[in-house]
Amino acid sequence: MMRIVALLLSALLLTLPSLAAEPLRVAIGPEPETLDPHKGTEISAARLLLDLCEGLLTRDADGRTVPGVAERVDHAADGLTMVFHLRTDARWWNGDAITAGDFVRGWRRAIDPATRSGIADLLDGVENAVAIRRGLLPPDRLGIQAADGRTLVVRLERPVPDFDMVLAHRLTLPVHGPTLAAHGDGFARAGTLMCNGPYRLTDHRLQDRYILDRAEQWHGAATVKIARVEALVAEKAELEMNLFRAGQLDITSTVPAPMLDWARTNLPDAVQVHPWTLLSLLLANPDGAAWRNNPAFLEALELALDRDQLVADAQGRAMPAYGLIPPGLWGQDRPPTPKVLTGEARRLAARDALARAGYGAGTPPPRVEIVFAGVEAIRRRVIAIAAQWKQVLGVETDLVGLESRMVSTRQRQKDFQGFLYNSWISYSPFYALSPFLPPDAVVTATDWAGQAQQMQALERSLLESRRVIPVAFGSAMHLVSPRVGGWRGNTYDIHPLRYLTLER
Repeated sequence: MMRIVALLLSALLLTLPSLAAEPLRVAIGPEPETLDPHKGTEISAARLLLDLCEGLLTRDADGRTVPGVAERVDHAADGLTMVFHLRTDARWWNGDAITAGDFVRGWRRAIDPATRSGIADLLDGVENAVAIRRGLLPPDRLGIQAADGRTLVVRLERPVPDFDMVLAHRLTLPVHGPTLAAHGDGFARAGTLMCNGPYRLTDHRLQDRYILDRAEQWHGAATVKIARVEALVAEKAELEMNLFRAGQLDITSTVPAPMLDWARTNLPDAVQVHPWTLLSLLLANPDGAAWRNNPAFLEALELALDRDQLVADAQGRAMPAYGLIPPGLWGQDRPPTPKVLTGEARRLAARDALARAGYGAGTPPPRVEIVFAGVEAIRRRVIAIAAQWKQVLGVETDLVGLESRMVSTRQRQKDFQGFLYNSWISYSPFYALSPFLPPDAVVTATDWAGQAQQMQALERSLLESRRVIPVAFGSAMHLVSPRVGGWRGNTYDIHPLRYLTLER
């Protein structure tokens, strides 16, 4: 009898390899609001969807775009039409074949105003996308169509630099028709989500963890070494640090800033810090009363900033930013670093601009406001900015600390009087500029050299306006167990789980 039970247990374990193997435990940060690829904006949602789903393009271990569901793409001579040829072995988790119509369905839902996507403007270069977002045309007029089951045609309205980034973004993922029809906007919940990536979502415990098991239907399943992943939710970085130190976590989503030096001393084999595409910036309300008709005052405020001093206590986690495009995004085509004023020359230039603005002896400058996320690291930096303005220009600053989500809402609604301090994470040069560009700012060149020149000109225009003032470029920080193999630090801070291994 005992032998029969043992044989049955062995057979069960063989049929459920994901349950028999030790899982990889990774932290994703705070609980995402949704896994809906058209609505989720949090980094935690993006981290999960990267391995749950696959678009026409996807990301490799270095964060670069590589073929996904599309095995080949043909480009028209004008650079505006692309024909994607889909893999024959691309499957949904339930075994259904992925078709070009699944991508048409997904893109149309993404651009439909009824979806209320906060990121649909990523598709603005696609034919008719802007008119559809504004409710002037129906979603079926979007420049995407299925020529047949395995051939997808995309038409652009204008050249779009770095469109490969959009094709690898969660916004352009395919959507499984039967699941959407059965569950509507609830199609992306645990238990109903149907996707096509290397891992499938098998369980979700709210405010605790997501359970991901290897999807055997994925075309590259044989290369996925880790059968099960537990993606832990952690509202605070300190919790991740404690779990890592207790051996209950293999990869953290970040490192508490005050603990970085401690970690470098006590966990030297685990600390991973590398430049990232995070830009911290001051966004000026273009209609701010203090500079609406007096741009010299805005110039004075920008010149008064000592960025080196602002990042001095960052323990190597940040570097001064004098541009809007993170250097790592340019690759070998990186433009020369602009010359900037430093030290006393910078302070004198700031005071000269203040005098041109009409302020100085006997005429005190107006107060300004900064709205910011009230977390400690950001609060300290904003206080330092206010101190520099006071010291160099005599400007008094009102500081308004809010919850992080409220800051993003204020920015989206332009609900701030002076400045808003926030961060922006980008994955390509044009994407780095896009949130700050006016609607009529486009790139018309079809070759990379021409596009790069035009993007640099757009960046200069934004910087000269002083409506967007870069402060610092950030670094990504993680604790990665020495047992984890395949981890590669990269400027995108993208680390697909399918490339990792775990030493037992």
